[in-house]
Amino acid sequence: MRKVSLVLIFLFFSVAVKVKAQSNNQNTWTYTYLKAANGQKENLKIFLKKNWFAMDSIAVKQGLFNDYELIENISKNDSLTWDFIVAVEYFTTGTYTDIAEKWQAISKAHQTININGLSFKELGKIVKSETVQNNSDIKYSPPCIGEQFEILRPFLGDWEEYIVEDGKEQLFGRLIISLSTEGCSLNKKFLLYNRSGSYLTSGYYDPAEKAWFETFMFRNGNYTKYKWVVEGKDVVMVRIASSSKSDYLNRNRWTNITPDSFDILEERSYDLGKTWKVFSTTKLKRK
Repeated sequence: MRKVSLVLIFLFFSVAVKVKAQSNNQNTWTYTYLKAANGQKENLKIFLKKNWFAMDSIAVKQGLFNDYELIENISKNDSLTWDFIVAVEYFTTGTYTDIAEKWQAISKAHQTININGLSFKELGKIVKSETVQNNSDIKYSPPCIGEQFEILRPFLGDWEEYIVEDGKEQLFGRLIISLSTEGCSLNKKFLLYNRSGSYLTSGYYDPAEKAWFETFMFRNGNYTKYKWVVEGKDVVMVRIASSSKSDYLNRNRWTNITPDSFDILEERSYDLGKTWKVFSTTKLKRK
């Protein structure tokens, strides 16, 4: 079985880590580095999920593994030495030697699923494997990694917000958007320039809905809750609840997104969503 050192990943491959409580068992993680063949990265990911993880899920149900994960290298560097890490956590210090016989039974029963007619040898290769033993009550794992966080990436940072009227921009506030280091929750902090005014938000990802939900909390005690919806290249924040009543539906369309700026169009509907009109426009520029 392939083995990888989590410590070496942190030191040599700069995989970000977070600290999370765990039991005192001396569990062992095996990390396997894989490199995709030219143009086959997505197909390799599908292969791993349909084959390796199909077997790993059975091993978890049988109590052979404690956990398994797929870590993706999202760096744009063309000279990457690996594209994915497959991580497996064992209950014991003996790792594969303690479960070899039962694992072989799972492997023999599994029928390999090729992707677009391509086998594993044609999709990629194993480039390295190492191992680490967890000798404390601390577990390291990559933070905020997964497809659900990609929708947030363009907006993270420190922004200055401008009101746009008649083609003219007027600076009126500062918006900071971040992910918390604990829990990977979405947070916003807004400060209004020149006069008192601010709000805070807290957001979370709902796996069942496959969407982000965000609650705005204002100085006067009011709140508003939104759901993030992707529409083409835009992100639309749809209001789904509020402590204040109104005679219209509300949504905020984040559009014209670039690395250094984006626009927010506040849209309102007075006919239950049949038609929408832009009520206000703001532009955000990276500070």
